[in-house]
Amino acid sequence: MSEKHDADARKFLDRWYAYVERHDPALLDALVADGAKISSPAFYKPKASKDYVIAILKAVMQGFEDFTYTKEWVDGREIILEFEARIGDTRLKGIDRFTVNDTGQMTHIEVLIRPLNG
Repeated sequence: MSEKHDADARKFLDRWYAYVERHDPALLDALVADGAKISSPAFYKPKASKDYVIAILKAVMQGFEDFTYTKEWVDGREIILEFEARIGDTRLKGIDRFTVNDTGQMTHIEVLIRPLNG
């Protein structure tokens, strides 16, 4: 992969980690591209709408407790972040898989989590 793609991914990650730490809606809005999609085992097919993606991500960040990323893989503009969190007594583990564009914005996020009811 090119250094440019790696730089796009790093730009996104720096801003994404800042959002996760601060939960600042302005940071999230700047991270999500127009027409972004979100995929999840909870959806039959991906949902495509910047506003929808933002609403889901805000709700998840508010609902999770002790949320932390534990591992990171970057391949060009494709990023996988492994995370752990909990909701009440239920421990969660999962991955966020991002695709970013050439401006460092998310165009797609796929979330895989276990247990499924998490």
